[in-house]
Amino acid sequence: MSNWVERETAASSMQDVRHKSRLKRVLQRLSDKPTHSIPGACQQWSDTLAAYRFLDNPRVDHRRILSGHKVSTVERIRAHEVVLLVQDTTFLEYGITQSKPGFGTMKVTEHEQYLLHPTVAFTPERLNLGVLEVKLWQRPEERVAHLRSRKRIEEKESYRWLESYRVACEVQRACPETLIVNVADREGDIHEVFLEATTGRREEKAEFLIRAKCNRRIAKGDENSYLWEEMRAAPSLGQLAFDLPAAPGRKARRATLTVKAKRVMFNRARRPGGMLPPATVWAVYVKEIKAPKGESAIEWMLLSSVQAEDLEQAKRLVDWYRCRWEIELYFRILKQGCRIEQLRLETDQRLLNGIAVYLIVAWRIHALTMASRSHPEASCERFFEQREWQTIYLMQTRKPPPKKPPALRTITRYLAQLGGFLARKHDGEPGTKTIWQGYQRLNDYMSAIELSRIVESR
Repeated sequence: MSNWVERETAASSMQDVRHKSRLKRVLQRLSDKPTHSIPGACQQWSDTLAAYRFLDNPRVDHRRILSGHKVSTVERIRAHEVVLLVQDTTFLEYGITQSKPGFGTMKVTEHEQYLLHPTVAFTPERLNLGVLEVKLWQRPEERVAHLRSRKRIEEKESYRWLESYRVACEVQRACPETLIVNVADREGDIHEVFLEATTGRREEKAEFLIRAKCNRRIAKGDENSYLWEEMRAAPSLGQLAFDLPAAPGRKARRATLTVKAKRVMFNRARRPGGMLPPATVWAVYVKEIKAPKGESAIEWMLLSSVQAEDLEQAKRLVDWYRCRWEIELYFRILKQGCRIEQLRLETDQRLLNGIAVYLIVAWRIHALTMASRSHPEASCERFFEQREWQTIYLMQTRKPPPKKPPALRTITRYLAQLGGFLARKHDGEPGTKTIWQGYQRLNDYMSAIELSRIVESR
């Protein structure tokens, strides 16, 4: 069993020691071959059947599967001054193919959609520290948007954003020496979050950083103003610039933006049963000065409980918000690398349990990718066992491995080369895809070496 599997399951709160043992085995099998199906990763029918029984066991749920990993994640969080707990939602599409009654062999495919909402810890250097919470659900077939104004926040789908913030507060209490910031995109723009963060004992509260969606009314003496109107009229603190990565329909470019920041008070919000109190937050408004022809200018309105009185403080909040993009890459690993949309587990319990295991698998791939960039000179033994890095070195260089473990960046690049990374002069650093493909080949190589030793010993 790999050392990292032992670490991520050591504190698991399984009700039965046998369940903990099976979790280790399933996690090891799926991490060895992340792009394979469960039968393909387990290979033997006995292991496949045991994996399915584990996922279907009523005494096993996703929180117990993630419990040990969550403890390890909190320990990693304690080692950093600032940690960003990013929450976001992604859609999962599952196709179920069935025979059409009365039409012989004709098949029809029905599509079911789920929403997955995890809370993932990142450092400001974008290193993935682990998953702290996850929620999976389906929307009702009948539209309920027209009933939204009559419901309490606890009855709404948007309650997940407040729940994630409360998880951040739990982590803040467990890690008092670390500044915990809960980060969300525009769907997280909810008055209840602002109130939760700004009332009660501040030392027990996490901070928040949310991109604004609503053009809220602002209390301004005897008058009312609106958020965008107020911030556009605010004086500029200066400029910032960063490299904007390429995206579908957009080329990579260097973006220069003006920065404005101001403390604002939002008016009371109307809810069933009465009005919510006003809430005071810091607003940071950035807008690209001159976007390329045919491109939309970057324009972000960020709301935070963290002070932003000057340019440096405002820049820091913008840099933290840009780290939110890492969760999109994490979703890509889950969907394309671990192929969680190909799972055919039939029940919600099995599906969520299976996804919980893959959340840990995807975390390791993502963490390795970013660690090799942020800590390139660290020892490769930080992520690789001796047998792993020695096999990677041998297969890529065709030379005996050195006694001293090479740098993390070196072995990660070698691993990615096993997965198709060309490592040319201008190729930059390997991405997650070549790394997860390299892992598959690595495990095949280690199995072949192990078999050859057995044959030679006879």
